[in-house]
Amino acid sequence: MDILDPPAIPTELDSRRPEQREPAGNKWRVWLLHPGRRWGKGYTAARWIVDRVNSGRGRSIALVGSTTTAVRQLMIEHPESGILSVSPSARYMPGKGEIRWPNGAVAYVCSAENADRHPLRGGGFDTAWPDEIDSWGDEITTKKARTAWDNLNLSMSAGDSRMVVTSTPKPGRLVAELLERAGEDGDVVVTTGSTYDNAANLSPEFIAAIERRYKGTSLERREIFGEIPTEVEGSLWLPGVFRYRKVKAKRLLRVAIGVDPSGGVDEIGIVAAGQLSPELWIVLDDWSCHGSPAKWARRTKDLFDKWHGDVVVAEVNYGGAMVESTLKNAAPDLPVRVVTASKGKTVRAEPISLLYEQKKVVHRRGKGAALDLLEEELRHMTTTGYEGDGSPNRADAVVWALTHLTKRRKTWGLA
Repeated sequence: MDILDPPAIPTELDSRRPEQREPAGNKWRVWLLHPGRRWGKGYTAARWIVDRVNSGRGRSIALVGSTTTAVRQLMIEHPESGILSVSPSARYMPGKGEIRWPNGAVAYVCSAENADRHPLRGGGFDTAWPDEIDSWGDEITTKKARTAWDNLNLSMSAGDSRMVVTSTPKPGRLVAELLERAGEDGDVVVTTGSTYDNAANLSPEFIAAIERRYKGTSLERREIFGEIPTEVEGSLWLPGVFRYRKVKAKRLLRVAIGVDPSGGVDEIGIVAAGQLSPELWIVLDDWSCHGSPAKWARRTKDLFDKWHGDVVVAEVNYGGAMVESTLKNAAPDLPVRVVTASKGKTVRAEPISLLYEQKKVVHRRGKGAALDLLEEELRHMTTTGYEGDGSPNRADAVVWALTHLTKRRKTWGLA
């Protein structure tokens, strides 16, 4: 059946907070939302779209995501924040890629992957909701993501055209451009906020979990308070350099687990990386942890088994022979290669950062792929050393793993 009936949720059940309602004034054309996790940006955007429809200001609407699947799952059918969850009168027609309302308003499913096709090209929209614009390049090429964004803006030509942009607070070129516009002529209005603003709708378990992961780390301001991090001066990993793709273990040619024991209270770096082709590598998982030698050795073995690893590459500057013996005690057959850092962190990291710039390293996207803390450490690796908090053991671990997989250690002068 082509038409799906929406859930019967009364329109009067509107739980928006004041900051989740449309900004005042007529000058703005773009409303940018980049709050912390679970603030409610998707719900806010969906409600705004329905407000536009009900007021008659929204007649031709573009819903834009990285893919049509993303639009359907996150913007239309999501049980908490999709359009169908807040608009009982909406009629979703997945075969046509449209949502229709009784007053004649139509929302069109648009994807950045089809940037040059109708309806994104040529549209004549008066209302739009582009979601996660700086992540479009993760699923498709960066060039196509830019084309999609440009085509959307050129299509906003009908009447009092406005859009709401929802974005994770991470450094990216398109959001950075909007923030620059916000400080220039006022046609961009920015709303941010923290996870705690929505605490009434979140479980205590979720709040505790997000605090355990981010509180006291350099990511706390971004993930909880919605602050977009600024570029780190001299960073070897610039904003936009991280690219993503999904992968299955059977597609990997080789897998290495990098292990970087800490010399104090910092976490033990445990990172898996694999080779997809002769000139393409992928970072798979970050299982870094605090704990006893027995604990991190078991985690290393478990990660090795998960990805059917070929070798564990372990730095022995801290712990010496104990590092290898600890791993062997956990798994006597575990293939371990020990390495000693005779050069500085920057010297070891620079060749790997170059591979990122050449688009030869990607990060895994998918369930359980939590690489954000690793990426934050990499962003703070600079030409003059590490500028973050503590020791970059996650970054060191991935550098060792990728260095081994790329087989260039002697060329690069590593020990």
